[in-house]
Amino acid sequence: MKARKEGALADAEQIKGNGLNTNAALKQQVDDIDNLFSEEFNEFSTLWHTPLCHGDIEDKHDDNDNRNVNGDYGDVQVSNNRLKFSSLSSRFPHAPENAVSMWIADMDTAPSKHIAHAISAYVSSHYGYQSVDIGEVVAARYAKQGAVITANSVVSTASVMAAVDTALKVCTTKGDKVMVLSPTYGPLRERIAAQGLALVDVSIDDISISDSNANELGDEGRSDAGDEKGLEKNITALLDEDCSAFVLCHPNNPTGTVLSESLQHEIARFCKTHNITLILDEVHSEFGFVNTDTMANTTVNSAANTKSNTKHITHYGNNTSAIKPFAIDSQFAQDTIIRINSAGKAFNLSAIPAASYAIIANDELRDKFAREIDSCHLEASPVAKVALIAAYEKADDWLACVLKAIAFNRQYTKALMNILSPTIPFTLGEAGYFLWLNLNQRFVNDTFVEVCKRGVIGVDGASFNAPGYLRLNLACHPSAIKTALLRLFS
Repeated sequence: MKARKEGALADAEQIKGNGLNTNAALKQQVDDIDNLFSEEFNEFSTLWHTPLCHGDIEDKHDDNDNRNVNGDYGDVQVSNNRLKFSSLSSRFPHAPENAVSMWIADMDTAPSKHIAHAISAYVSSHYGYQSVDIGEVVAARYAKQGAVITANSVVSTASVMAAVDTALKVCTTKGDKVMVLSPTYGPLRERIAAQGLALVDVSIDDISISDSNANELGDEGRSDAGDEKGLEKNITALLDEDCSAFVLCHPNNPTGTVLSESLQHEIARFCKTHNITLILDEVHSEFGFVNTDTMANTTVNSAANTKSNTKHITHYGNNTSAIKPFAIDSQFAQDTIIRINSAGKAFNLSAIPAASYAIIANDELRDKFAREIDSCHLEASPVAKVALIAAYEKADDWLACVLKAIAFNRQYTKALMNILSPTIPFTLGEAGYFLWLNLNQRFVNDTFVEVCKRGVIGVDGASFNAPGYLRLNLACHPSAIKTALLRLFS
């Protein structure tokens, strides 16, 4: 494959009209980073469609360049009508035509061909209303992560947000208070407000500080029952016992924060004690990254750089892992938890989409939830369930390859950040494929507008209740990451 042999570093030049004014010294430092990562750049960049600017796809690779070694990728037929690239001029009027699009949370790589084959076979041989069960497959998936759930605790849903909305309906009444860990995914906040519920923000920075302080207590801070007194005291002060629900995105979107096992336990205990339903959005749990900094030798500036317990991960490959379900070992609290997940994010199936689901151990709560889903026709479609089954049973090799490519992008991003802007606070956390940037010092006024004007399209931090911040999607070609960071910081 000639294009691959020529070296994927050349892709960095394919994004048109960069207009970058980098001085010679800075350019040399960036070149040094590229040289340091050249082998991995060549290996992983061929996974991604390139370049990624305003819907213009200039395919300089041959037919095999966007497939991994086991041939698990479908034919590369890139469509310009992807939401990520379409109608950017109306969505982001301040952005130039050659803007790098890194906003919406999908990945710039073709899904596993096994999923497409399963869907094709199903739709060509089935018609009429169909019954497809995903309970056993979901239970088996969680068993791989060391979590025991029963198949009958699974309720399929059309989407994660439909499940969140339904969970709020069955466990709250208009006017109730609902906690969220802030910053958090904007649509979660929107659904809470839309139901006439009062948002109570719990700062992820405060939670992280509480967690760090408790870890420093050591054995002296533990009671005979194994609880951490300092941690319990801090959590009691941070959380609101008068809430009816706690909507918790874990791992966190946008910060990538993974809360420690002890902190998960105490949050679950608090919710159980005060009869608060814990609604967990765990859709990014497949994207866990542990010890992925060995090459970059960099430090992330983040107040939310929370430690996670490494015994609570399941490895897919080098430095990549699935985050174990939140508080899954706190058996006393399972009756107050609604877990929500999907194969859509991990296997890049937003175009279908793949089935989402809720896991609810409490029989009464599950029946109430299922009746609401059924009455609103919000169950996942049979095709969506087929996609989930194929993803969970046949696409792990595909996922392992993608996770390694994202792990490289995270390393590359950290190395570039330390060169281009070592004083700007940022985090990648321990999970997810987002770069969370604090740009309040860089762009004092109209931060998001200024970022767009520089030709970088991310998600405005204001939608996460964090004005002045920016979320960038790193599940893309590394040349897009390089161009975006150079535009922001050179």
